[in-house]
Formats: sequence, structure tokens, C-alpha cells
Amino acid sequence: MGFFLSAPIVFLANTVYLPFVISLVIGVPSAILYSFEVVIIITKWKDYNSSFFQLLIARAILNILNFIISFGQRFAKVGLFTNVYLQLPSWVLATTFFFGYYCVHGENIATALQLLDRLSSILWPFTYEKAWNRLLPLAILLIFILPLARTIQLFSCDFYAHLQADNQTITIDVHNINTLDINPAEDAAYSCVIFMFICLIINIATLCVYKTKVQPQTTKIASNGLQKAIEKRLILYAFWTFVGQLLISISTTLIYISVMIAITRTTLLSYDENQNFFLVKSL
Repeated sequence: MGFFLSAPIVFLANTVYLPFVISLVIGVPSAILYSFEVVIIITKWKDYNSSFFQLLIARAILNILNFIISFGQRFAKVGLFTNVYLQLPSWVLATTFFFGYYCVHGENIATALQLLDRLSSILWPFTYEKAWNRLLPLAILLIFILPLARTIQLFSCDFYAHLQADNQTITIDVHNINTLDINPAEDAAYSCVIFMFICLIINIATLCVYKTKVQPQTTKIASNGLQKAIEKRLILYAFWTFVGQLLISISTTLIYISVMIAITRTTLLSYDENQNFFLVKSL
């Protein structure tokens, strides 16, 4: 059983087109939606001047930036612009990796803070905005500065474009990756999984608070239809947030597995009599 569960993971980790599929499924609609939201918020700033929408703008910037930068690595893997990649200096290649991991961490933090903002608006509807306006500078620092602690070290690596045997596709490799004190792929995978559960807990707490605190208070002034509609929106938002973060967590975990396979030079060779697979270093 172990082989049949683990072998597909190793296969998917080395699949070239899987990141493209996930990027199309999540990235394209997300980037388009965020772009429209940012335009609407900015053009109608008087109506949307609140901490929630300022956090949304921060999250949108990171999402769109990550989506655009990600194609820097994806084009290389499918053999586009090969000659250009071979001429790029190390710091340009490092920039694509840096922003990829940096945006993942920043967007995770921004998502959690945005959900906390919404939860606090239900718990303390008359005072939450005043408190968040004071905390907003700290929140922005957490979003844009904290991720640097686990990503800025990438610029100390010597990145290079590695032409594959087909003389067309390219992988961006590192000469001195083992000298790094951090593992950015591992950090990104852990960050996505941890924040996926944090956001799920916050969403569940928001729904519970609404049902126990807000809904009984609005019975006299709101119809059952309106209450059900709000509750349905909260459930759908929680569900789709979880699904999106789950897909991103799977993607980053597969990237981490592929990176570790490349670093340790391991391949799936065989499985024992109990059908447990094992990885062995290549010669």
C-alpha cells in the first residue's frame, strides 16, 4: 500500500506540467479577480477606506506579483526563451526564486490577518475598525517584512541556467545550495500547510460567532432569508478559501519533494515484499 500511495507523489513532484495546471486553475482567475478588486477599491476609495480592504490590497499585490514572476521558472521548464535564460546573470535568476517564496509567505500572513479582521468585525462591530487602524502599520510590516527573514538569503546563492539533455528545456539550479542555512522550499510548504489550518480555524470561529452572537440579535430586524444568505456566504467563503489553500499547499509540497530529490539525487528504484517504496541515491 505504501508504494501505491507514495510513488504517485514522487511522480507528481517531477512532473513538468503540473505547476502549469495548478497555476491556470488558481492563478489566472485569482489574478484577474484581484486586479478588478484593486481597481474598484482605488477608484471608489471613499467607500472602501477600511482596514479590511487595505489588507486585501496588500494580499492582491503579492498574489499578482507571484503569479507573474512564477512564469519565469515555468517558461524555462517547457523550453521557451532558452537562449535568453542561458544569458541571464545569477541575480536575475535568484530574483525569480526570491519573489516566488517571498510572496507565498506574505500572502499567507495577509490572508490570516484579513480573516482576523473580519472575525473582529463580528465580535466588536463598533470598536474593531478603530483598533485595526492602530494595528494596520504593524500588520503591513508583518506582511512585507517578516517573509524576508526566510527568503533574502537566496541572493547569496549562485544560480545558473542548466540546459537539459534535450538542448531545449532548462532548469534553474544552484551551485552552493547546501551552504544555505535555510530550505526555502521546505519553509514554503510548511507555511502553506500551517496557515491553511490557521485560516480554517478562523473561518470556523467566524461562522460560530455569527450563529451564536449576531444571528440571535438580528432575529427581530432581519428576515430568515437574509440570515441564511449571510450564513451561506460565510460557509462558501470558508470552503473556497480552504480549497484554494489546499491546492497551493499540495503544489508547494510537491515542489519541496522535487527539490529534495534533485539535491539528494534520489530516485524511486523498487519496493520490498510489503510494498513499501524506498528512495536510494543515484550513482
